[in-house]
Amino acid sequence: MLVVRASNLSGKIFVGEKNSFLSQVGHLLGGTKLKGESEGQINILLLGVGGEGHDGPYLSDSIIVAQIRPKDNRMTLTSIPRDYLADLGTKYGQRKINSAFAEGFARNSDFDEAGKLARETVEKISGLTIPYFAVIDFQGFEKAIDLVEGIDVTVDRTFTDYTYPNNTNGYIPAVTFKEGPEHMNGKRALIFARSRHAAGPEGTDFARSQRQQKMLQAFKTKVVDLNLVTDSGKINSLLDVIGDHFHTNIGLAEMLHLYEIGKDFSKDNIVSQSLDPATGLVCDGKQEETGAYVILPCQGKTKTDIRNFFQNSFTATALSKENSVIWLADSSKTGILYNKAAKTLASAGATVLQLSYTGTPLTQNVVYQINDKPDTLKFIKDNLSASEVTLPPPGVKVNKDKADLIVILGSGAN
Repeated sequence: MLVVRASNLSGKIFVGEKNSFLSQVGHLLGGTKLKGESEGQINILLLGVGGEGHDGPYLSDSIIVAQIRPKDNRMTLTSIPRDYLADLGTKYGQRKINSAFAEGFARNSDFDEAGKLARETVEKISGLTIPYFAVIDFQGFEKAIDLVEGIDVTVDRTFTDYTYPNNTNGYIPAVTFKEGPEHMNGKRALIFARSRHAAGPEGTDFARSQRQQKMLQAFKTKVVDLNLVTDSGKINSLLDVIGDHFHTNIGLAEMLHLYEIGKDFSKDNIVSQSLDPATGLVCDGKQEETGAYVILPCQGKTKTDIRNFFQNSFTATALSKENSVIWLADSSKTGILYNKAAKTLASAGATVLQLSYTGTPLTQNVVYQINDKPDTLKFIKDNLSASEVTLPPPGVKVNKDKADLIVILGSGAN
């Protein structure tokens, strides 16, 4: 019954598939690898839309890039603000990124085409290859959470939204979330995930993106705790829910394999981040042609800086956990190299302290490791083109309680 039920709904759920549902089922016992898995990383674009009955039903309300490293049991979730100004290609030009999925769907009412344009747009921004997408609408989100009997979420800060929209161009009564743990049903979880009009820090799109990531992690935890894939009744009910509200180009066998990969990921191994002003990479701006509010790379920041944010997400997270203290000196005496290197290291989460260096000017950057900080050491080697040395710089008194690494910048380094 389960296979028959899933087969009947597969055309709605699994889009862009060349193989039939039953041929996919034939691969289930042997499993299947996902695209990118052999290279060590699987990238998936996760989208939330309003769905039918909402204004702009296919505008993306949430945009999250999931980067999964199966061998390391690690995943990062990176939110992109929906107002980010993006290149949608020659047909559409510069548009807010939340319109990519909608424009793709408008081509011929095809979810695969919608996902393709959204993926291509995010690929340009992130520099990542993103072969997969999954999209769910508000109604499906609500029903899926109710199906698993709610989720457990920790509210970081108390906030009240007085202008959360209803479905009749008005507002629901003021709704408050209090700091601390809360069990949420689907309706409450949707309000928590979408709210953006509260006073204070929770009333921003960036705070909302962090809440949406909490939803993903909480739902994943509940599905694993319930061992949902072994409950045919729940699976049938879930198929009923997602048949009209969830669409993906991830095949059935790939999806089950993805579940097996991620089910044992601990909370500590799933890291959330957001491309928001706190990164120093993006700023508020206006679109030249329309004057509309948009988010842009800050002055002096480039496409490469934005791409590095995505591509260094795992390393940056590791650096933050290592909490390294770096003594940094510029042997060229000009200070120009120091400022650039200090900014690079600080942006990755390291504490940088200026070191007085009186030795002979060096021709290349070098790094000396005092305490074992492997991820920080790798970051310095990769991003500062530094060579590791086995002896501390001449004249520098090493103190393992005050510093973890010493970096000396050379005048001949880029």
